[in-house]
Amino acid sequence: MNPKKILRTIESYLNLKPIKMPKIEEDPKYLRGIGTAAVIQDETGLTIKIKDKSKLERLDEEFTHIVDIVSGTPTRILEYDCPVKYRNRFYDNVLIEALGYYGSKIVTPRRTPIRIKHEGLKESIERKEWKKLKDFYQGDLDLDRRTWHEIGYDLGEKIYRYIQKTGNKEPILSLLIKNRGGKKPFEVYKKILKQVTK
Repeated sequence: MNPKKILRTIESYLNLKPIKMPKIEEDPKYLRGIGTAAVIQDETGLTIKIKDKSKLERLDEEFTHIVDIVSGTPTRILEYDCPVKYRNRFYDNVLIEALGYYGSKIVTPRRTPIRIKHEGLKESIERKEWKKLKDFYQGDLDLDRRTWHEIGYDLGEKIYRYIQKTGNKEPILSLLIKNRGGKKPFEVYKKILKQVTK
């Protein structure tokens, strides 16, 4: 699927307003150690940086992030120096990664989430140990990047399976899209996880 078709598929499915095709730049140095693709926001606008332009498999997730941001999501998730509590910033990222992963599943249903490596995290999610999950981070954005991807992708996979099973996407996606950037992102995560694992 070409990049433009991927973008329009995601916009249509998530019922978000169409956006201008973002720049796509190959930049393996920037992405060293942080994945295969990333969204960058600067004075020139939004750009997708990708390790290898011949491999576009993660454009679906990055397009979801961009469509979501342009459609009104507060950008504090991209501005790590903004004055918010670390937990809120961490769970903002969990939620945006959940939607990004979910968007990628629309285009690539065979995708599977990264394996949860952090000791005790998978069990805490399965048991819904809210006190542990609320503070399941180390306080360092570089160290925690993988953790919020693990939690977000896990939630995105659960959302996808729930919607496939029930056929009812509006309440969950509305909750996810409209509530990120709010005062209590952990509570949004908690509410969605409860709903999709009933």
